[in-house]
Amino acid sequence: MDEKSFRRGHRYLTLVNDLQRSRVLYVGEARTQESLDGFWDQLTPEQLQSIEAIALDMWDPYVNSVREHLPGADGKIVFDKFPIAQHLGNGVDRVRRRENKLLPAAGDDRLAGTRYDWLRHPAGMEAKDWKEFTALRKSGLKTARAWALKEARMAWFDYVYERPARKHFRWWANWAVRSR
Repeated sequence: MDEKSFRRGHRYLTLVNDLQRSRVLYVGEARTQESLDGFWDQLTPEQLQSIEAIALDMWDPYVNSVREHLPGADGKIVFDKFPIAQHLGNGVDRVRRRENKLLPAAGDDRLAGTRYDWLRHPAGMEAKDWKEFTALRKSGLKTARAWALKEARMAWFDYVYERPARKHFRWWANWAVRSR
């Protein structure tokens, strides 16, 4: 499930796709819970029971619609990677901004001008930039820890098997809680 914008302005369509068969199942006007609610009405109870997983972003109206109409929805929802990455990136940036307000008072300007360094994917950095960034990463700053947490969480998406993925997530969640 996803929304697509079209034309100028913020005009959206709600789309439901069958990823296995590569086909569009439903198109609704707007990007609201009601626009997705119309999809569920066309399914039989047997079809609803046969749904094993549903991928969507963290858009509350869509999540609410799925939970309202799909039995066992919480065990079937799979959130898209990109909103999670955005959320984690925003968290790193909040930590960086907070820390960057305190450091200059102590004569430390290491974080000045580094906003986009923390938000970039390491694979996209040139060797010179990576070398400079490595010094920041290993600095013991709270921003460096937040960045490491973000990168470790994103590595979770590379797992193929459930058991190692669960183990990684538990390890990461414990680390995140301890890091506050």
